[in-house]
Amino acid sequence: MHSELLDRSYHFLNFLPSVSNFLIQKHKESELKVDEKGLYNLVTEADLKAESMILDEIQKNYPADGILSEERGKLEGKSGYTWVVDPLDGTTNYTHGLPLYGISVGVVETETMSPLLGMVFFPELNTYYHAIKGQGAFREKTQIQVSKTSALKDSLFVTGFPYDRNLSLDTLMQYYKSILQKSRGIRRTGAATLDLCWLAEGKFEGYYELGLKPWDMAAAGLIVLEAKGKITSMDGNDFSILIPSLLATNGLVHEYLLAEFEGKINRVAY
Repeated sequence: MHSELLDRSYHFLNFLPSVSNFLIQKHKESELKVDEKGLYNLVTEADLKAESMILDEIQKNYPADGILSEERGKLEGKSGYTWVVDPLDGTTNYTHGLPLYGISVGVVETETMSPLLGMVFFPELNTYYHAIKGQGAFREKTQIQVSKTSALKDSLFVTGFPYDRNLSLDTLMQYYKSILQKSRGIRRTGAATLDLCWLAEGKFEGYYELGLKPWDMAAAGLIVLEAKGKITSMDGNDFSILIPSLLATNGLVHEYLLAEFEGKINRVAY
C-alpha cells in the first residue's frame, strides 16, 4: 500500500502546480463568471475547470480508482482507493479577490473512507502541505507538528460558518461568544483546508466547524493527524469525513472545547 500511495503522492505533488498556476491566472481576470449553488454557496468557472484538470489526470493515470468530488459527485472504482477532491476551497474568498483559497486532493480507503493521503496547495500563498498515513505531515519539505500550548487563555482558535448558517445561527453565536471570552481570540479565514493546515503547523490551537463536506476534511484532516493533532466530531465521536461536524486541536485543549459544545450541537440542522 505504501508504494502505491507514494506513487500517487509523487505524481500529484508534481502535477498540482499546473492547477495552481491556472487558478492564479484566472484570478487576475477582471470578469469571473460566478453562479450560485445556494444561499452563500458559489461556484465559478475556475472551480469547474480546475476540477476537470484534476479528475482527468486521475482517470488517465489511475483509472481503477474511485473519485468523490465537490462538483461532479461520485464515480465508483475497483482499486480500493477513492480520491476526494475540492478544486477550489474558499470560492467566496476567490471571487472577492482574496488569496486565501486552496486546492485539496486526498485519497481515502474506499470501504472505510479513512484518509490515507492528503495534499493541499495554496496557490497565492505559494506553499503546499502533504501527508501519507503513518509518515508524518509536511509543509513542502519541512516536517510540521501542532503547537504545545495547553492553556485555553493562551490559545488562538479558528472557525468557519456553514452555508446554511441561518438554520443554526443562535447555536453558532453561543459557541463563538463562549470560546472568545476564554481564549486569546478566534479567527476566520473562509477556507477549511487553510484552517486545518495552519493548525497542523502550530498557528492555531483548535478549529471547529459545522456543516463540512468530505472534501473539506479528507486531505487536510490527515495532515492534522500526521502532525500529532487530534480530531473528533464536535460531540466527541470518532473522526469521519462523512460526519459534518469537526473539532480539530493540538490535543492539549481538546477536552476544553468538547466541554464547550456539550449538549449544544444543533442536531436538527446537522
